[in-house]
Amino acid sequence: MKVAIIGAGLAGLSCAFELERNGILPVIFEKRDYIGENYMFSSTTMRLFDRSYRDPIKYFKKTYNLNLMPFSPLKEIEMNGPTKKGVINGRLGYVFMRGDEKNSLENQIAMHIKAPIHFDTYINVDDIKKDFDYIVAATGDETIANQLEVWHTTTSVYTRVALIVGNFKVGSAKMWVNREYSKACYGFLAPHNKKEGRLLLAVNDIAEYEFDHYWNNFTRVEEVKYKITETRDIITKLGYVSSAKVDNIYLTGSVAGLIDDFLGFGAINAIESGILAARAIAKGKDYNELIKPIKKHVSKIHELRKMVSEFDNEDYDRMIKILTMPIIKRIIYNNPLAKVEKITPTARKYNNMRHRKQRRIIKR
Repeated sequence: MKVAIIGAGLAGLSCAFELERNGILPVIFEKRDYIGENYMFSSTTMRLFDRSYRDPIKYFKKTYNLNLMPFSPLKEIEMNGPTKKGVINGRLGYVFMRGDEKNSLENQIAMHIKAPIHFDTYINVDDIKKDFDYIVAATGDETIANQLEVWHTTTSVYTRVALIVGNFKVGSAKMWVNREYSKACYGFLAPHNKKEGRLLLAVNDIAEYEFDHYWNNFTRVEEVKYKITETRDIITKLGYVSSAKVDNIYLTGSVAGLIDDFLGFGAINAIESGILAARAIAKGKDYNELIKPIKKHVSKIHELRKMVSEFDNEDYDRMIKILTMPIIKRIIYNNPLAKVEKITPTARKYNNMRHRKQRRIIKR
């Protein structure tokens, strides 16, 4: 059986890991000359947004025999609104290192695989479609899904990631929301260690030339004074696919629209979808059925995105006030059964009510 994997990121490496466990040695093509990004950064996961009711580290070990090691637990988030602020504490999630460092999430998975990786190799799906029995698309963007005419964009997000120097508390993060500089997205800071960290600002549905305006507003309003050593600008298309399998091509991770469009979490889904694509290939299972729980989870989170997209700054302040109330802290943040998706029915009702109200206004 000949299997090609396009992309040596989380989804592609995880797919190779599972294929090899089933006796199949794939070939991996990577357009860059390295695994992951060529600089170190941190990626957070939050238990409230995790599909599994278990610890994700234990979940991957028990379900897929994949050992993952976080950089640190996420114990604290400082939430900043236009005028309100508060702090939440508890077993909130994990911070993982990403990029080119030895213990990055990508390199942790790569340590387990033997498959050859052809770096500096750009692959067009049509060029290899007949040469392999199966092709796994794990490129991290929607390009291949677009080519296959199964992609549907719901929103575009422009993100600037800045590597910063300062004094930080490991395991603690900061988050900012304000329509003035982030529209329906947010700013976020996560430390790599006590002296270095990652600061990002994400803004939805703007033109590229507008972003400097929002970034300057962010640094001015929040008085951001960290020393910035490097910045990267990223444009991400968020959306969904009508099918995650087309002929002999399997779409994984971001290519399959498996990023939640509320906070942009996608690492865990990328890893799991890569593994499930491998299982579908090795065992002849229906891939769309295997990833249905992930797609359902992402769809539920999308209801929250639609609701928050209509928030104004007063709504943001009310949200932060509620989320940081002592009674809410006790009920939610250390409760393993508490999940954000459980408020989806409320968000859906809110969205439907708003939609009906808008239709009545249009009819008038």
